[in-house]
Amino acid sequence: MDEFIELDDFEKDSKLRKILTIIGGLFLLFLLTSYFLLGSSLFPILESVFESRESKDNVIKIDEDTSIVFEGDTNSHLQQIYFQDVSKEFAVCLFGEKESETYYVKEIFIPEIIEQSFNHVRFKSCPKETLILLHSHPFRKCIASEQDLTTLENLKQNNNQSLIVIMCEPNRFSIYD
Repeated sequence: MDEFIELDDFEKDSKLRKILTIIGGLFLLFLLTSYFLLGSSLFPILESVFESRESKDNVIKIDEDTSIVFEGDTNSHLQQIYFQDVSKEFAVCLFGEKESETYYVKEIFIPEIIEQSFNHVRFKSCPKETLILLHSHPFRKCIASEQDLTTLENLKQNNNQSLIVIMCEPNRFSIYD
């Protein structure tokens, strides 16, 4: 009788292993399918959403202590520039001041655009007193490129408090300092 109990346990273990193997196989199939079908488009968007910040009431909260405040009509002006032609990137130089850990944007300057497309903008340099260089990226692609980071290094040589901000939706921004 003890031998039959052991055989029952073995059959139960065998069924459990089959079920777990099937579940594991289906999960791996799901991962592979989602990677090949969605990987090239979905993962960069998810990365962008996690890295970027949404603005609320003319304020972009960078972290607990640091924020960017758009004063006057600067935020609505920025929105107008964004919606002028969403099929092309744009660049603007933001002037203002930094007090403590808050950047106050008081004025927007549009530099001369040399070349622009859906994923690239080339423009004449911003003036030395630029506090923030803001440019757009394609929809939901808020991650800085290597060129963006090089531009930030150059900008910081003129003003070490400068930031680069990337706008990828009307109210979504990534901030690099």
